[in-house]
Amino acid sequence: MTSTSFGIGWRQVASGFVLLACVATITSSYSVIAVPLAAEFKPSRAVLMLAMTVLSGTSAILSPLLGGMMDKAPLRRMMLAGAVLLSAGYAAITFAHSFTQILLVYGLLIAPANILLGPVAVTVLLSRWFVKRRGTALGIAIAGISMGGILFPPIIQGFLNAFPWREGVRMFALVILVLTVAAAAIVVDNPAKRGLQPDGSASLPEATPVKTSPLSTRAIMTDPAFWLIFVMVAVVTSGMKGMVTNLAPLAVDQGITPTAAAFLVSIFASCSLVAKLVFATVSDRINLRYLAIGSLLGFASGMLVLTQAQLGYLLIAGGVGVVGLFGGLMVPLESLLGASVFGREAIGKAIGLLNMIMLVALLATPPLFGLIFDLTGSYSGIFYTFGGLAVLATLVVPYVRFHARDAAAPDEVAIPAEGAATTA
Repeated sequence: MTSTSFGIGWRQVASGFVLLACVATITSSYSVIAVPLAAEFKPSRAVLMLAMTVLSGTSAILSPLLGGMMDKAPLRRMMLAGAVLLSAGYAAITFAHSFTQILLVYGLLIAPANILLGPVAVTVLLSRWFVKRRGTALGIAIAGISMGGILFPPIIQGFLNAFPWREGVRMFALVILVLTVAAAAIVVDNPAKRGLQPDGSASLPEATPVKTSPLSTRAIMTDPAFWLIFVMVAVVTSGMKGMVTNLAPLAVDQGITPTAAAFLVSIFASCSLVAKLVFATVSDRINLRYLAIGSLLGFASGMLVLTQAQLGYLLIAGGVGVVGLFGGLMVPLESLLGASVFGREAIGKAIGLLNMIMLVALLATPPLFGLIFDLTGSYSGIFYTFGGLAVLATLVVPYVRFHARDAAAPDEVAIPAEGAATTA
C-alpha cells in the first residue's frame, strides 16, 4: 500500500468514525433533549418516548430501501444529504409548537439521516475500501458510536444550560452540520475512483474477479446464513437494549441514587468503546467464530451477574461492564459478517434487511424487561432468560457460513487471504 493510498483509505475510516459519533447522539442524547420537550409540551412519559419508537420504526422501514440504493447510487452524495437532514431535523425541533410536530420531525428528517449516516452506510463504504483489514477498519469506525454516546450528551446539556432550550438546540444543530458535512465531504465512494483496489493496491491483482450481479432480496433472505447471523446478533443487541433502558430503575430499586445510576450507563458506553477497539485490533488476525462465541458467552456471564443485583452497586457495575465489553463485540461483528457473507455488491441491502427484522426484537425487549419485573417484582428472570438464550445461540455458530457463496464471492477470488482470515 502506498502512502497516498494508505491515507485515502484511512481517511474513510476517520470519516465513518465522526459520522457514527454524530448519529449516535440521536438516541444517546434524547433523554437530555426530552427534558425541555417535556416541560414545553407536557406529554405523558409514554408519549414523550414515542419519538424513539417513531425513529426506530421509520428507520427499519427505510433501512432496506436506502441500503439497496447505497449499493448503486453515489454514496458521498447520500451521506451529504443525510448530514443536511440531521442538522435540519434538530433545527426543526426548535420551531415545533406541538409534540406531534416533534414526532413528524423524527420520522421525516432524523430517521432518514439515521440510515444515510449510520452503520449501514459506513459498512458499505469501508467494505469497498478494505478486505484484508476490513475488521480493523470497521471496528475503529464503529467505535464512533460509543464515543458519540460519551461526548455529545454533556455538550448538548452545556448548550441547554447556557441558552434557552430552542437556541441551545439550534447551536447543537450547527455543530452537527459542520461535523457531518466535513466528514461526508472527504468520502470517496470506492477506491476505483482513485485508480486503486481494496486495501490500497495500486494495480489489479493477478486474479481479477469476475463481475457478478448483486444478490436479490429473495436470495439474501432465503440464505440460511442470514437467519443464523440474525439469531446471534439479535440475542445480544436486544438484550443490551433491554438492560440499558431498564438500568436506572433497577439501580434505584436497590437504593442507589439517580446520579450513581446514571453513571452505570457511562460504564456501559465506555466498556462498549473498549470492545470495539479490541475488535479492531484482533478481528483480522483470529477466527471470527471465536469472537462470536466469546461475545455470546461473555454477554451471558454479564447477564448472570446482574441477576444478583441485590448484592450492591459494585456488582451491578461489574455486570454492566461485562455486558458492554463482550456484547459490544457483536456490533462490529454484524457489519463484518454482512460484508463477508453477502459481498460488497449487496452489503447495503443485506444489512438493511437485517436491521429491518431486528426491529421486532429491539422494540419488544425494553417493555419485556419491564413486564417481567411487573409480574415477578425482579429483573432476575429476564436476565436469566437472556443469559440462557446467549448460551444456546453459541450452538448455531458452527453452522454460520462466515464467507460468501462461491457465486457471489468476488473478494475471495481476488484476495484469498480474506477467506482465510474469516474461516480459519
